[in-house]
Amino acid sequence: MGEKSSREAVPGSKNRQEDQKSWRQFAEYSGLAMAMPIAAVLGYVIGQWFDKTLGTSFLAVAGLLLGIAAGFVQLVSKAVRDGKSSTR
Repeated sequence: MGEKSSREAVPGSKNRQEDQKSWRQFAEYSGLAMAMPIAAVLGYVIGQWFDKTLGTSFLAVAGLLLGIAAGFVQLVSKAVRDGKSSTR
């Protein structure tokens, strides 16, 4: 009757674990926040280089759209992974 589980023996241990998980997710999403604009700019720059090389005028926009799409794919896949791990 007076026995406590190991989790209850340390007061606040569950809150500490939740805080660490929250900070870890914050760091991962912050990295995504940097990766999305970098992917868009990189796509635009590569497209612009192809435009100059090939003498076209549409590849910069195509590269920009491809970079934006790549950023969103990363964001959605991360959100799906986090959604699956939080339901366990």
